[in-house]
Amino acid sequence: MSFRWLTENLGWKLLSVAVAFLLWLGIVGEPEQSIAITIPIEYKNIPPDLEISSEMPDKLRVEVRGPSRRLTPAGLTTAAVIINLAPAITPGQRTFTIEESNLELPAGVIMSRAVPSQIRVRLERRTAKDIPITVKFEQQLGPQFRIKHMEVKPPVLSVLGPESRVGRVMFAETDPIDIRETAGLAKFQVQTYVGDPQVRIDGTGAVTVEIEIERIPANEQKTTAVRN
Repeated sequence: MSFRWLTENLGWKLLSVAVAFLLWLGIVGEPEQSIAITIPIEYKNIPPDLEISSEMPDKLRVEVRGPSRRLTPAGLTTAAVIINLAPAITPGQRTFTIEESNLELPAGVIMSRAVPSQIRVRLERRTAKDIPITVKFEQQLGPQFRIKHMEVKPPVLSVLGPESRVGRVMFAETDPIDIRETAGLAKFQVQTYVGDPQVRIDGTGAVTVEIEIERIPANEQKTTAVRN
């Protein structure tokens, strides 16, 4: 009776052993290859009061090896380098050595080396400030027209980012506005632009520009022409 479990469903048990053996044989007998691939870098767990102020590489070149069937584009679609910033609790530079523990790779695939082998980032306090808006025009008005009044709503925008970079941003610029040589009041809905890619506008960045254009009286045009 003690050996009855060996003979129960014997056919299924033998089939399971055979399948397991064939799978093992396929893996062991599969040739190993080495290839170089470029994979994305993911920065995770950035402290809520800090921001990366240095340039952030978004890809890394790594050499990996493993079973050839796993080193295909389809098999490596989820491969990535993970930079965990959780330990960085104060501003400053942090260097991360790329090791196999930093990589997400398919089972059976291991890293040989990474180029570059280290990544350094600078972390700064997040800060915000209000900046004025400069209106940019597509072209200048003709000599017989002038801007009588112009108003931007809202007049300032709030920007966020690393402390040193926010400090260097002096204004936001609108997309170019096409003002035609027609007297009257015109209203434009435009987007604004901040030159530093690591400084962002708090909100949509859309503003309304109201411009009143008037025709210069003929006697003033003559006076201006004489002065010129």
